[in-house]
Amino acid sequence: MQLEHDEPAAAGNGDSTPSERELLGAKLQQEQQDRQDYVAALEERDDRIDQLTALLQRARDDIQSRQESADTARAEMTALRQTKDQALTACRDALRLAHPEVPSDLIHGETVEELTGSVASAKSLVEKVRAALQADKAAARVPAGAPVNTGPDLDALSPRDKIVAGVIRPK
Repeated sequence: MQLEHDEPAAAGNGDSTPSERELLGAKLQQEQQDRQDYVAALEERDDRIDQLTALLQRARDDIQSRQESADTARAEMTALRQTKDQALTACRDALRLAHPEVPSDLIHGETVEELTGSVASAKSLVEKVRAALQADKAAARVPAGAPVNTGPDLDALSPRDKIVAGVIRPK
């Protein structure tokens, strides 16, 4: 027994009506378009990821390069500081040898200008001390030909006067 349908090409055994096929075709086209849009979006995302990955790699390379430059600069700076310290020590030693009249602990400084400045101030100090000592020496100088101050003549005194002279000291 066969069933008859009012519509020609009625749905049955997988058959569909033209309107259903049209709807299914439109839906299929929309899904294909959505799929193409999705694939395009994925490709754009992958391209952007590739761009960002390349940018990140360049940034990492730049950081590495800058770090190496900084390490090199630090090493050079350390070497320069050591060389500067050696040069200052040599300069300080040379100034101490060149100016033996100046106490060596008065020659100090962290630059050549400070060292030469300390030599100048030390020389000035030495000259002031030297002048003060010469002034003290001149004040204590006894004129040539002056008799030596031997104190009172005790030979002519009596024993009692000698005792009194010994107890009473002249000021």
